[in-house]
Amino acid sequence: MADLNTKHRKLVALMVTDLGIADISEEEMVQMEQEVQSLPEVELDRTLASRLELPYPTDKEALDLALSRVEEPERPSAGEEGGFTGAPDMSHDPRPEERA
Repeated sequence: MADLNTKHRKLVALMVTDLGIADISEEEMVQMEQEVQSLPEVELDRTLASRLELPYPTDKEALDLALSRVEEPERPSAGEEGGFTGAPDMSHDPRPEERA
């Protein structure tokens, strides 16, 4: 059975996909995550079932299978808790304007 954190991440992924947001700001992502995390678990399950076109109440195995098919967008600066680190991207040499 999917844990609460997985359900939160997958609902956020569905919201981002539905909104067609290719490049979301850190502030928008944090706000979206907070809204999803504030949902009671029953409402979270009901919302996921609706978004995944499953009947509610949903069989746990069916929900897990549907959640496994939800692709989460890549977040290059994601931290351990699924949030942004705010750290600069150090995967390349600094641009002239980034040099001290």
